[in-house]
Amino acid sequence: MRPFTEREAMFPDMTSPEPIQTTAEPDQAPQQALPEGIEPRDLLRRFPACFDLANPRPLKLKVHKDMLKPLAAELILTEGASKDQRATAQWVLSRKLKQALAHYCSQPAYLEAMREGAPRIDLYGTPAGEVSARHAERASALLRGETKPRKPPSAKPPIPPLPKDAPLTEDAIVPGRLELTLKFNQLPKAVPIKDGMKIGIQTDNALVVATLRPKAWKKLTKANSDWPQWVAALSGTLGAQVPTDKGPAIILQEPNLQVFEKKPKPATPA
Repeated sequence: MRPFTEREAMFPDMTSPEPIQTTAEPDQAPQQALPEGIEPRDLLRRFPACFDLANPRPLKLKVHKDMLKPLAAELILTEGASKDQRATAQWVLSRKLKQALAHYCSQPAYLEAMREGAPRIDLYGTPAGEVSARHAERASALLRGETKPRKPPSAKPPIPPLPKDAPLTEDAIVPGRLELTLKFNQLPKAVPIKDGMKIGIQTDNALVVATLRPKAWKKLTKANSDWPQWVAALSGTLGAQVPTDKGPAIILQEPNLQVFEKKPKPATPA
């Protein structure tokens, strides 16, 4: 059974009632566990302090939950009825109660009583909360024949559309560090110089030149001799562009080298 929501209890939409679901042989259980001939309006008459068609007052929120328990205790037969029969009778009783509340809460007199700040009452006619502005507007909208209440005009100014592009201001820029990372899997032919071993890596876009420290170069040569397959990652800051006999080259400053063994994927069994 779908839960009976607060909005349905206080502001039912009579134009689109929920379809009644049935189970196998649904009309046999109520005849055994629920007395025949009970009409939805009969359920409201059992609470005269709460329901008065001549002078309706706003109901407590979720009042149907307070009603269902005593109604079930009074009307659902327990002697000689199975557990499934009692459960079906409980569903039928809840459905009838929902229909009764939907009809009661849709009456013009009830909607007129739904004024902001008006006291709500429980089953015994005692105050139990107040009508909120949202519920009062909902009732007023239903009286006007609207399915939804009018939304109050927004106090916020409209948000202008964002431009496709805009220049950056000075406070929108923060300092950072541009780094370049290269990957290669072949041992380059290094050129010994004073600061270390100078290597070149040709990428799709440019030639990158870096000088490796002796320790880094030793790591690279050891990986090449120990591992059948490997991949090296060389990262550093982007330096100046210099001319070479191979064309313009980018200097990679403060290079940092990492080498990883590249293991072949295991063969997939046929």
